[in-house]
Amino acid sequence: MEDRKLRIASRTSPLALFQTHEVMDRLEEKHETWSFSIVPVSTKGDKDQSTSLQNLGQTGIFTKALDDAILEGKADIGVHSLKDYPTNVPKGLKLLAVLPRDGYLDAFIPGNNGKSKEQSLTILSGSPRRRAFWLNKYPHHSFKDLRGNMHTRVEKILDSDGGIVSAPGLERINLLPENAELLDWMLPAPAQGVMAIVGRDGDPFLEEFVGQINHSETYICATVERDFMASVEAGCASPLGALCQPTKGGFSFEGALLSIDGKTKLTASRTVTTTDWQKAGLLAAQELLDKGGAQLMEEIRSQQPKDVLCLKEIDKKQRELALDIGLKLHDIEVLNLVPTPFKIKTADIAIVASSFGAEQLKNHMNDLPESTWVVGQKATDFLRENNYTGEIKTFRNSGELVDTYQKERPGSAVYYGAERTSQDWAEHGITHVITYRNSAKPPRLARQQWDAILAFSPLGVQSALQENDFPKNTPVVCIGERTAEAVKTHDFSNVIAAPKPDFTTLLQTLKNELS
Repeated sequence: MEDRKLRIASRTSPLALFQTHEVMDRLEEKHETWSFSIVPVSTKGDKDQSTSLQNLGQTGIFTKALDDAILEGKADIGVHSLKDYPTNVPKGLKLLAVLPRDGYLDAFIPGNNGKSKEQSLTILSGSPRRRAFWLNKYPHHSFKDLRGNMHTRVEKILDSDGGIVSAPGLERINLLPENAELLDWMLPAPAQGVMAIVGRDGDPFLEEFVGQINHSETYICATVERDFMASVEAGCASPLGALCQPTKGGFSFEGALLSIDGKTKLTASRTVTTTDWQKAGLLAAQELLDKGGAQLMEEIRSQQPKDVLCLKEIDKKQRELALDIGLKLHDIEVLNLVPTPFKIKTADIAIVASSFGAEQLKNHMNDLPESTWVVGQKATDFLRENNYTGEIKTFRNSGELVDTYQKERPGSAVYYGAERTSQDWAEHGITHVITYRNSAKPPRLARQQWDAILAFSPLGVQSALQENDFPKNTPVVCIGERTAEAVKTHDFSNVIAAPKPDFTTLLQTLKNELS
């Protein structure tokens, strides 16, 4: 920042840009000689507007891409809705400031069909908290999921029986209808309505620079609420609400945990002083857990799919396949895969060892030899779907493929794929043609506790463990033996290699392990 310019990572939705401009305006008031620019970022939550947020299953679906922009040096700070930000800030980052809270209540927007709440309404909302609070008061209603940006959500609600949204969010962009009902009986999500600034940790100048716009009362209230949530949930999403508010000489706190169906509601409240607020959230959580909250959390966990960290980005079909058997995959990118130009060489056999490697051959199907050896069913399916007409022999892993090649000696062979690979192809008399370069892209995750981890390559394992410290007793299910061997070198005690290197078998192996 030597040129007196600050780069701010932001999502591109109208609400996100409003919040980012609010932060920019306050920074400009304090630092008149500085310039500020927006670095637009698209998150997984923005790209997938159809899957339920509860099922989208990526840690920090609205925040991680902004964090990555900071950690990769593309931005200096990021602007977030604090209710969406993980309670454990990822390594290398720090919550630098919050703006004054401009509201926190949820709002019910009636549909245009004129139905009343006495009727059996179907309400739109994707929040377990909003559903549970509403069903506690209106048990004769039902719910459907609600996704999309704020404009889309309002349109969908108006075409339905009604829906529940955050009032501050709609008010900021002038979208809250006049007939909306503010729900003062519904405790908000922890830190709802709070705009937050996250930046690099360990940068005293940046902390002081951004800290000048921090609103201390809001910071304390949001921290108490988030501490309460973290202590009650322990990593499990639940119907939980919390609200801390300034009072004369201190703060008041109220928290609640509900069953998924809203029939059970447990509460905790306390007065917080200006000297004990750092432990207030934890103490309130302990009070709630002691009065039945611990048992209720166990019941909630039993009704939810297992949380699995997936060291590879997956598609919607794979996500749904996992959910069908009770597994919620939180997929992350751990490798940089960059295609590179190449030419097909004359040989008796072509070798492909991954689905991404198969994709690089899409425009070369007619140039491949009559025989192709492939690792994995997905790569095999890709070649067939893209009109490769030759003979395909499919192997479980590259080791099995190499062993067969050495025994049968079927002729000359060329491997088309990654620059870095677990096999030394030349050692086995196989020509290596690089079709894409692969390098580690170490993620920094806020969450470290998982029901299990899915691993797909030794390099991916190395990347994932570089900046994270997952408990060594976490079950790790691997696509093959070589990946399992790589995991074991990091002292994990429960490592399993799937019997076949396909996604379905991998999921079933994991399901059996967690049953």
